[in-house]
Amino acid sequence: MKKKCIAALVLAAALASQPAWAFAAGSASSSGSDGSGSISSSSSSSNKGTTSSKSNTTVSVSSTGVKTTGATTSASPTGSTIGVAVDTVTTTGQQVTTNSKGEAVIGDTAVAFADSVAATTGLPSNVVSAINDINAGKPLNEAVQGVDLTGYNALTGTHAIITKDAATGTVKTGAVEVSLYVPNLVSNVNNVQVLFYDNATGQWQLIPAVKVDPVTKTVAVNVPGSGTLSVVYKN
Repeated sequence: MKKKCIAALVLAAALASQPAWAFAAGSASSSGSDGSGSISSSSSSSNKGTTSSKSNTTVSVSSTGVKTTGATTSASPTGSTIGVAVDTVTTTGQQVTTNSKGEAVIGDTAVAFADSVAATTGLPSNVVSAINDINAGKPLNEAVQGVDLTGYNALTGTHAIITKDAATGTVKTGAVEVSLYVPNLVSNVNNVQVLFYDNATGQWQLIPAVKVDPVTKTVAVNVPGSGTLSVVYKN
């Protein structure tokens, strides 16, 4: 009986220590799972510029039918997972394919996520601090300066996205529409946007979603280039 009581206390303490966004709007994973189902292809190749516990070219299919690759899937330090959908079309009809590295290719832009080591490399200390605060569950209007986030909550942790020239692999700027797979997106969240730190401008901004689909758990958004993002909402 004493052992059971101790175990219960330990579990309660662990749950209490979770950041607020980990339970926001439903069933966010604290283990880094992306809710993926079957794996349709695989490769042993790797790429230090992207992050995933799976091979970068492995294609996973979520329970809602969304395909992502290892290169287009990212797990934040605190466990939330996000992905850029592949083998699909944007809201404007642009085909989203993949290249030999598993990156999403939209027009002349290749998109992937940075690995955990590279995610904050070279960023100003105040930006790194803000990123850490977001992932620790600190209120967004306290964590981030320069943008009005009153009433907003984080649906995911932070993830560093990279946009590159699809032909040369050189990092590039310029808006590109990506469909983000967000496993814990549910229908009762409103005003879904993407909080984005733009590496090129050095500024935080709120980017409105082009389309929000709670059935497939995807959020389409035009990202301006490489940077750090978190999906947020305001009810």
